[in-house]
Amino acid sequence: MKHDSVTRLFKLQTIYFYMDQTFETEQEKIAYLYLRLLNKKISFIKTIEKADVIVRFSSEAKNSFVIEAAEQIVVQASGQVTAFRGVMYLAKQLRTGVEITSGKFSEIVSERIVMIDIGRKYFSPEGLYRIIEEMALYGCNFLQLHFSENNGFRIESLRYPELVSDECLSIAEVEELIRYAAYLSIEIIPDIDTPGHMEHLLKAYPEWQLSIQEEDGRIDKIPSALDITNPQAVSFVLSLYEEYLQLFSDSRYFHIGGDEFVVFDQMECYPALAKNGVGEFESYINTVADFVRNHGFIPRVWNDAFFRKNQSSTLTKNVEITYWTRWQKEMAPVHTFLDEGYTVINFNDNYLYYVLGENAGYTYPTTEKIKENWYPDLFASHQLISPTKRQQLKGAALAVWCDKPEAKEEEEIVIELMKLMEGFSFHFYRSE
Repeated sequence: MKHDSVTRLFKLQTIYFYMDQTFETEQEKIAYLYLRLLNKKISFIKTIEKADVIVRFSSEAKNSFVIEAAEQIVVQASGQVTAFRGVMYLAKQLRTGVEITSGKFSEIVSERIVMIDIGRKYFSPEGLYRIIEEMALYGCNFLQLHFSENNGFRIESLRYPELVSDECLSIAEVEELIRYAAYLSIEIIPDIDTPGHMEHLLKAYPEWQLSIQEEDGRIDKIPSALDITNPQAVSFVLSLYEEYLQLFSDSRYFHIGGDEFVVFDQMECYPALAKNGVGEFESYINTVADFVRNHGFIPRVWNDAFFRKNQSSTLTKNVEITYWTRWQKEMAPVHTFLDEGYTVINFNDNYLYYVLGENAGYTYPTTEKIKENWYPDLFASHQLISPTKRQQLKGAALAVWCDKPEAKEEEEIVIELMKLMEGFSFHFYRSE
């Protein structure tokens, strides 16, 4: 049975809000989202006694929000963003019909990411706006746009227009998406994956594709892999990054990939990498990471290529690790990166990967499975980080991968993602 305050608010078509002057700038977007997502009108009043919801400033609620559930619901916060999060947490409880409980709500993870693979499958601006709105409702604060893949490049390029897919987001559409996300306190993480996953980009430059020697001695090209020993090829990649570093200049992070490049245990098959393949690969990643960092961004990379077989690595300490898998025993466990001092983000592919067509052995995740069986300290392959390393865990991510882009339409993906965000958000706050 619902708590009385939930029942009462649930029945109201108009909810009366009293907000301290400190938070008046948040009124417009709160009213907009309540109407759009809950079909409830918000009326802001100056008489505190007549309010259904009171939003107050409290210097004691640092990096958290406090909810007092009684005849009137009181939300306390010390800043505009935490006040917005508290009011949207209340909206989530109304959406799901869950009891509103009193308590101090503190973040379990500071970065709550939704990643969308728009490289393999085009997503319309309208679809992305809906995702951003639902993210605001459920308390997510970063949207990672993976816009370059083997079968698509989905953001307009002025520097390389010939490389862009027919269905793509224009620069103007991306600028508006960035603005809208920021309005709802969500930051964009741009994501261009190199030196693997580059088949679409390298179609026009086959001379920059990495060569492989087949068992019969033939030399073939790998369509998706960059020849990282070719200075012209590397310069091309850096110039591509540079264009989007400018477009996403307000972002804090840039994901540069680094996964699924070659078969690392068979370096002798790649003539350019036969002598020192791992060293060449790590040198390339460090070059890209330094380039991104020198433009004011924090670079991020996938985990699977580094510290394999318990070997040392020259990977720069200036990157953050998005740890997604340990499907091969040769891959380094998450504690290796923690012991080396890296910050990690949990992309647990066992629970948080929504892969279209259930490709590569994946099954679609469920809200219940995420809510009941996963938690932020649990990484792929049942790896649990120790409490002493908890401060190096920066965030977690729910990822949509469009391996089989025709498997589902955009509308169905958005609706299912909304349900998964509910389970994901179950782990965002601890109540004291």
